[in-house]
Amino acid sequence: MSELLVSNEGAVRLLTLNRPDKLNAYNVALHSALLKAIDEADNDPGVRVIVVTGAGRVFCAGADFEEGFDTFAATDAVDMIDGVKRDLGGVLNLRTHESDTPIIAAINGSAVGVGATMTIPMDIRIASNRAKFSFPFARRGIVFDGAASYFLPRLVGFAKAQEWILKADLFSAEEALAGGFMSELTEPENVLPRAMELAQDIALNCSPTSVANNKKLLRESMAGNGPVAAHAMESKMLAKAFVSPDCAEGVQAFLEKRAPNFEDRAPK
Repeated sequence: MSELLVSNEGAVRLLTLNRPDKLNAYNVALHSALLKAIDEADNDPGVRVIVVTGAGRVFCAGADFEEGFDTFAATDAVDMIDGVKRDLGGVLNLRTHESDTPIIAAINGSAVGVGATMTIPMDIRIASNRAKFSFPFARRGIVFDGAASYFLPRLVGFAKAQEWILKADLFSAEEALAGGFMSELTEPENVLPRAMELAQDIALNCSPTSVANNKKLLRESMAGNGPVAAHAMESKMLAKAFVSPDCAEGVQAFLEKRAPNFEDRAPK
């Protein structure tokens, strides 16, 4: 059985964590499959949005401790940093962060540990209103994974990140929404349909090149280069965009009150 199911609905690539008997616990095989799937989507001009969900009643219950500490550490020599193995959650999240394809998390059930941190650098997070979340690292005698010490405070603010990490307990979907972690809540059976609806809207109505460039601008803003650098980068991208076929098509479609027909994004 494949740890990750990959399917297409139009221009949307659906990735389903597929270890329901293990509550989709994260292991090396699932990690490798996710990296490969994101690479393939980024290099497929026909894919305009990625949706990630889980099979069964849970999104991801965290690392598969039954497989030992191999779950946490990269195995290739190339994946070393300062003489130690990089954590796999961080390898995945950095790849997610660098993706030019919008990634929507359809969190169908509870997400714990790496199951929660893997969703932080995704672009939009839609969750079941019955889901529970936890960053339980302190209760396991370990620390953050997934470069979450960088991503989480930037998403929810330092105070909320500090509270959730230091308490290391379960919190509700409502608290996740109020704290800025989740983008939207819905009934469990509507999580994937709602995520797919949003994904199809982006795929059909937004320029893939524009979306990719806007993601790049947001990534640069997270680097803390300041408003002057942001303005300079935006100006350069706007100058190119104003003379692009997509800009002409977007304006014409707006004037004609029809759906735009944008060109596919070039592979990364």
